[in-house]
Amino acid sequence: MRFFQYFGKQAIKTANAACKLLLFLGCFTCVIMARTGYAEEESVEYKIKAGYLYNFTKFITWQENASATFNLCLLGDDPFGSLIDPIEQRTASDRPIKLIRMAKSFSKDPHCHILFIGASVSLPKPIPPNVLTVSEQQDFALKGGVIGFINKDGRIKLQINLEAVKQSGLKISAKLLEVAEIIAETKQ
Repeated sequence: MRFFQYFGKQAIKTANAACKLLLFLGCFTCVIMARTGYAEEESVEYKIKAGYLYNFTKFITWQENASATFNLCLLGDDPFGSLIDPIEQRTASDRPIKLIRMAKSFSKDPHCHILFIGASVSLPKPIPPNVLTVSEQQDFALKGGVIGFINKDGRIKLQINLEAVKQSGLKISAKLLEVAEIIAETKQ
């Protein structure tokens, strides 16, 4: 009580303002740290998915074609950003890998060996043969895509639609099939 008598009402207002500022800064710091943690977690998720896309080139066989490059196409929203760019320093089937980003429409030229379909785009129909379709969309493999990424218990897993594989003309290694969940396409 003596404090308040000594310093007066102005001191109380200043102390309240300082407490509010400290509370705001503390909450703001928590929000920033939580967002940073989420961004790091998301970054790790897309690094894993980019790694899968590259490793598919080792466990899937494409029919021969005249393309000078191995084309990995990203259709629609690109969740990878610059995380996937280093893939262009690698090769697949003795050809340099080329990233091709497509806005909203699928173009058959250039030939896409792997077509990653973003969340905002539907599976294009018909898909030309010899194209591996991959997406993180919910139930993608059930809807006719070849490989769907799913998040199960905080881990990235694969779903493979064998009927879509057969229609694509691709050959998938038994090793890749062993680590994936095999699903049957639902007729729509």
